[in-house]
Amino acid sequence: MSSSRSLKTTPQKLIAFLASPEIFFYTALWMIVLLIFGTVDQKYVGLYLAQHKYFSSWFVWGVFPGGRMAMTIMFVNLLFKLIFKSPLRWNRFGTLVTHSGMLLLLLGGFFTAYFSKEGAVTIPEGEIISYFDDFHDLEIAIIDKSPIDHDAVTVFRNEYIEEGAVISDSDIPFQMTVDTFYRNMSLKQREGTVPERMRGLARRLELVEEELKLEHETNRAGMYVTLDGLSEEDGSYMIYQSMRIPQVISVGGQDYVIELRNKRYQLPFSIELLDFEQRLHPGTRIPAHFSSLVNVVSGGFKREFLISMNEPLRYMDYTFYQYKFFQETTDEGTVLQVVQNAGRNYPYIASCIMAIGLFIHLVIQVPKLIARSKRKTEVAA
Repeated sequence: MSSSRSLKTTPQKLIAFLASPEIFFYTALWMIVLLIFGTVDQKYVGLYLAQHKYFSSWFVWGVFPGGRMAMTIMFVNLLFKLIFKSPLRWNRFGTLVTHSGMLLLLLGGFFTAYFSKEGAVTIPEGEIISYFDDFHDLEIAIIDKSPIDHDAVTVFRNEYIEEGAVISDSDIPFQMTVDTFYRNMSLKQREGTVPERMRGLARRLELVEEELKLEHETNRAGMYVTLDGLSEEDGSYMIYQSMRIPQVISVGGQDYVIELRNKRYQLPFSIELLDFEQRLHPGTRIPAHFSSLVNVVSGGFKREFLISMNEPLRYMDYTFYQYKFFQETTDEGTVLQVVQNAGRNYPYIASCIMAIGLFIHLVIQVPKLIARSKRKTEVAA
């Protein structure tokens, strides 16, 4: 009999524990601790690394819950509280609605954490672009230039950009091995005897590792790779971000370009820069305002938009902000910051639901407070 009773009460004890309000209270306190450490550490490692260390991780310092773990605990706690410990009574209807709004807010945070993308698109005036570059993640692209009407691109994602990684594919007639990778580097003129295995630009220049910059998107990555399968041209090559002269490999009369670049995402539409305009502060070269007049090309239709410093463009799940601009001898163009956030509407909806819940709770409780105040007045009299 006692064994049967314990089996029945064990799930109830577990539910009571998971729905305990103390879990939410202490988890909220721990989130404040993470916020303090993350804010202080941001000064030394930058915003991106501090965010990943404290808020986008499951654990910090190896054993303590990180931001994602803490938010998951709070979500499970509120869910169990709402389902098992919140009776469906009229006088608690406002509280139930408010808790539902909080759950939706946490759910929106989950979608933002796992499905949002952030980067930039650079558009010279008069050109059309249909992709944007990630601010932080990298990729290796091997481009076959032999097709007449297009470039055949084979892309290798982040997991291949590490020392010792071997890169090969049936569409590529050679094999590439990553020897050395620097997340931030500078170029230096090579001095002394050049190693015989060096090929291409690596015979004149060498990579020098630099400390990571606080603005993570300004770091410039570089790597040495060994190419096999090129016959006499086998050896060690150097590639890095934003190479002015791309690394071209010839195999069997076909040219292949190897690029280390920011990870690219294709847009479901194209953006054409019609005109870029900037205004300077009087008597200076400091920009006071700049804007981009663009066409959004989708399904054969064009829609004209003006993107300025305080007026972003929102289209589908994407938001485009006026970020920077560039001016060269003959060309000028715009740089737009791109944010794709599938959960961007969740905070607005959740806030409205919580406001409605609090209003309902107030409407229900006000008559009780008035009646209680009258009783106290009568007793005092």
